[in-house]
Parts: sequence; C-alpha cells; structure tokens
Amino acid sequence: MKISLFVSLLSFCVFPQSDNTYLSKGDDYYKNFDLINAAKNYESAYYQNPNSYVILEKVTRIFNDLGEDYYELRDEKNAEIAVIKAVKYAEIFYSKFPDSAKVYTLLAMSFGNLASYQGGNEKIKLANKIRENAEKSIALNPNDYLPYIILSVYNRQIASLSWFERAFANTFFGNVPEGSLESAERLMIKALKIQPGIVIAMFHLSLVYKEMDNEQKEIYWLKKIIDAPISDFRDKYAKRKAKERLNELLN
Repeated sequence: MKISLFVSLLSFCVFPQSDNTYLSKGDDYYKNFDLINAAKNYESAYYQNPNSYVILEKVTRIFNDLGEDYYELRDEKNAEIAVIKAVKYAEIFYSKFPDSAKVYTLLAMSFGNLASYQGGNEKIKLANKIRENAEKSIALNPNDYLPYIILSVYNRQIASLSWFERAFANTFFGNVPEGSLESAERLMIKALKIQPGIVIAMFHLSLVYKEMDNEQKEIYWLKKIIDAPISDFRDKYAKRKAKERLNELLN
C-alpha cells in the first residue's frame, strides 16, 4: 500500500498534466462562468499543444470573453490586456487554419474588441477588418450565428455615427466604411433564426430599434430578454441593462 502510494505520488510529480486535462478543467470552469480560471487552463493546454484546432479556438474565444467581462466590470486595464491576447491567439489560429470559417469569426470578434482601445485611424482600419473577416466567415459557413451578430453590431455602430463624427473621421483618418441600421436589423434577425433565444443577440437587436426610434419593437425585445434564461456570462449584463432601459421607457 505504501509502495503504491509512493508510485502514485511520483507519477504525479514527474508527469505534468496533459493538455486534455487542462482542456477539461477549462471547460468545467467555463461552464460555471469562471472565465479567469478557464483562461488559465486553456492557455496551459495551448502551451502543451500549440497546434490543436480545438485548443486554439477555445483560447482565442476565452480571452475575448474575459476582455468583455472585465470591460463590463469597468476594469479597462485588464480588459485591454485580455483583448490583446485574444488578437494574438486569433492571428496564430489564422496562421495554422486559414481555411476555417471559425478563424475568421474570431478574428472579427478580436478586432472588434480591440477597436475599443484604439485611436481614430486604427479604429477605421479595424472596422474594415471586422467587416471583411465576418463576411468571409459567413461565406465559408452561413449556418453559424456568431458572425451575423458581429456584422450586425458593426453595421449599427457605423450607422449610428453622427454626420459630424463621420465628417471628422473622413477628414483626418480616411474614409469611414459604410453600415446601415437596416442591415444591422436583418443580420441580427438572421442570427436569431439560426440560434433562437440568444440573450445578447436580442439585446443588440433592441439597440437597433432604439436607434431606429421604434419604441414598440424595442420594448418587445427588452421584455423577451428579461424572460429568457441565462446561458452565457454576457446575459446577466444584458438583462440588467434591459431592465434599466425598460423602466426608462415605461415609467
């Protein structure tokens, strides 16, 4: 019994955890919305197996998620650090798997998150990269809901620029890319047709109707958000904002 215990301890010390162990632990943490520990384990899995498609996809996604979570918590320093890592892994993912639709989705997502921390000229460059990569992803796989969400948000943000902001950007940073609220609406509805009930998609659709001054449709989607179950770490933030906005509109 003592010998078997010694052998067991020795094997634990000599042989490090496999990337599959780190991957499994990362998945467990992710399911419980523990993004920090999920990121640590996915990154450890990457260090042990840097050529794995599955690991690269998850490590890129987790740092985007972590960046968004820190941003919601108003921790912009750590948010930017996480997003910069997301871009790094997205570009590594692209270098190894350039034929994958998911690669272009995560590039678009990473560039979109990075844009929040860049100046005017870089924002314009990143806006074009967001659009190009999201459109490439849709062309390769039209049945994935995520690039439609990304492209919809892109269209809403571009369309919502005031004439002054657009004129200023065109003068000093080059041409602002095009985007429309109608495209934003169509793309987000498409995402919800592919994957019904996504809280974050419903929330961004409510923002489209807010920009369109369509209060009836905005209220409809805000109520659906409040009634929907939580399945993603973003949902708690979306639900809180939906309640606040609904109180503004109804009181």
